[in-house]
Amino acid sequence: MAKGKKTVIKEITRINDNEISINGKEYILLEKVDNVESATTMKISSNGNRILRFEDESKKARIDVKRNIDIIKITFTDVQRAVKFKKGQDKSLITGKDSKKVIDTASSFSSARDIINTYTTKGGDNYDSLSGKATFYLYEEVK
Repeated sequence: MAKGKKTVIKEITRINDNEISINGKEYILLEKVDNVESATTMKISSNGNRILRFEDESKKARIDVKRNIDIIKITFTDVQRAVKFKKGQDKSLITGKDSKKVIDTASSFSSARDIINTYTTKGGDNYDSLSGKATFYLYEEVK
């Protein structure tokens, strides 16, 4: 869908608390919204965000296309390559000696970033003190 394009909503159903189906395509709600079924149009803003519009002009909701995103933990065995990876995130620096493990999955880029932040932010639930030194957390969309 092109930026700035408005789509009239013919059919909208709530699948669960944060998932909806609009005209047969699944989306993730990025914020809590009451009565999401009353949305009238979906617009893509100039920066690529999808926004639901309602009859009440002041009411809006941000949504994202439902995706399958893996959160990957990469642990480097060589400190020099880890330093180079930190500078440019060049995936060609990852070798067979390094460990690469899928630790979680997410359904939107927003939730993927939130999960990664729990590993990289001091005080996070899963904080990893080696994060950014020898261990890196990335996300990859599964096609």
